[in-house]
Amino acid sequence: MPEEKLYCPEFVFDICVGLTVHDFLTKEFTLAMVAKKYAAALSEHYTEVTEEELSFSAEEITRFMSEQKNPQYEAHEKINFFIHFRLKFDGIKGKRKLKGIFGNAFKGEKDKSYDSEKTVTSFKAFTYALRAGNVKRSPPGWHIKTERDLMQLGEIISKEIKIDELM
Repeated sequence: MPEEKLYCPEFVFDICVGLTVHDFLTKEFTLAMVAKKYAAALSEHYTEVTEEELSFSAEEITRFMSEQKNPQYEAHEKINFFIHFRLKFDGIKGKRKLKGIFGNAFKGEKDKSYDSEKTVTSFKAFTYALRAGNVKRSPPGWHIKTERDLMQLGEIISKEIKIDELM
């Protein structure tokens, strides 16, 4: 009997939404193309994550950033800071423990904890905390693709968009 897939952890979903926005801002792909890529990659490891779940959050975050007056950071920097924060920190609890004795943080969850609207709210809260200086920025030149030991997340982010999938 095949093993039943678990739900995507909330922080992994948030990171993939962040990467969707980052790739949209820095590459020549539409938001829908990038969301489709990450949805397919997430669904290989976890219970199905739809393109619509990712694209809704990504659109709302992009809209929120475009409406900000006098931003302190460029949009691609801000989303990279968010990705770093969600990977390295578990909110106000402190540093995130990615590996443990009995498993890893990327394994999956029995219950669905991620939500598209919750991700947008988390990004907005992060943005305000960043502006106030209450959260750390990522180190200069940091990108998630340079991180080691990302297990399932590493496989998800290493997928590239194939031209034949776009047709």
